[in-house]
Amino acid sequence: MSKRNVCLTLLVLALLAAVAACAAPTPPPPQIVQQTVVVEKQVQQTVVVPVQQTVVVEKQATVVVPQTVVVQQTAVPAKKTIVTIAYNGYFNKTFGPADPPIKAIQAEVAKKYPDIQVVLNVMPYEGGPWHDTYVAWFQGKDTSMDLIGVSNYWLPEFAQAGWLLPLDGKFSKDYLSHLTPAFVQAFSYKGQLMGLGPWWGGIGGLYYRKDLLTKYNLQPPKTYDDLVKDVKTIQAGEPGMSGWTWPALKDQVLVNQWVQYLNGYGGSAFDANGKCAMNNAQGVAALKFMKSLFETGVTPKEALTWKEEESLVRFASGTAIFHSGRQDMTFWLDDAKQSKIPGKWGFLPSPAAPTGKAAGYLEAWAFSINKFSANPDAAAKVLEVMFDFNVQKAFNLSQGPLQANMDIYKDADVIKNNPNMPLIQPVLDTAVILPTPKFSGITLILEEELSSALTGSKTAEAALNDSCQRIDTLK
Repeated sequence: MSKRNVCLTLLVLALLAAVAACAAPTPPPPQIVQQTVVVEKQVQQTVVVPVQQTVVVEKQATVVVPQTVVVQQTAVPAKKTIVTIAYNGYFNKTFGPADPPIKAIQAEVAKKYPDIQVVLNVMPYEGGPWHDTYVAWFQGKDTSMDLIGVSNYWLPEFAQAGWLLPLDGKFSKDYLSHLTPAFVQAFSYKGQLMGLGPWWGGIGGLYYRKDLLTKYNLQPPKTYDDLVKDVKTIQAGEPGMSGWTWPALKDQVLVNQWVQYLNGYGGSAFDANGKCAMNNAQGVAALKFMKSLFETGVTPKEALTWKEEESLVRFASGTAIFHSGRQDMTFWLDDAKQSKIPGKWGFLPSPAAPTGKAAGYLEAWAFSINKFSANPDAAAKVLEVMFDFNVQKAFNLSQGPLQANMDIYKDADVIKNNPNMPLIQPVLDTAVILPTPKFSGITLILEEELSSALTGSKTAEAALNDSCQRIDTLK
């Protein structure tokens, strides 16, 4: 409806109301008029209108980027097998241009067997307490000791008691071929290899005056007869010279000398049944020859009172033609401060009778595996390393000879350290021992009986018969 129409309607209504008021005094009753009126007015309101817009939404996304990642981890050390070596304090010492033996062993074992750790149990220096400690371990079946250093005096005793692990089959033939055969034999018992050695020791040989033999156009002697003739020839032209010096005092060193002469005449200490055989024809001949050396003046009678150290004095001072001594003299005879004969001497295997063989008594240390070891296989591996070239060379440069591995005697560094090393190798091949588990008791008997023969209180036959009788009854 238009605005004009609304106004007209209101006017008509107003006129009608006025006429009605004038015509009648009484107002008519009210009427209810129903009418629809459309009223138009302006209204304000808020209208929400959808609007399209671009909304930037930030969200996190995982992006795979190829890259090298370095992860640092703390490695858990593998458990190592402990192999314990029992030996005295010399394993912690060095006397030459090399590390102490225990360090050389540990270093080489670490290279070859990194899962094995080697430790040292330091033993007493004195032989008696050392030996007795072993016996206590064995009797208690102690499993903590794996490798033990054993004297060649003790090895037969321990082997007979069943305290050592036989080594046969634990090393290849090629490996053993590098070790001096005489040493392999020396550390066997009843045909079984019971130890590898030596790593150090002493062996007897014959020292001679090279200059005097050359002067009188003589060759180094190979037999006893040759040596005696050489002495007489040189003494005729060199008055006052002693002929052949060697220690003959009534102690262990006399027994060592006896074993050399016994083998030199082709004799043996025991027969196949383990009975004393020293009183056989070869043994009697050997002892008679020893006695004749004093009777003829080839060996000075004073030698009957000489220990090993005292016996070498005349040779080193230049007043003896021959001397029976250990290889360690080769280290200092060329030192003018200690010797009067630098460059004038030689060293070779001991002489022998035509029926016998050259023999050098061996005093040395081997290493054996404790029968009760908790780690026998690992112990065998360490033992293999100990007698391989690198460690044997270190032993030589640290402690001096003797070593079992023959290759070191041709090594340039070893020869530079001791130029006389090549002289020792031929002597090593003559190594002999007194193979008995009753060593201590037997040597005491022999010291007494041999001395009685050399001093003339018994004949050679009587002394050896008495020796064998006492030895065979020894428990």
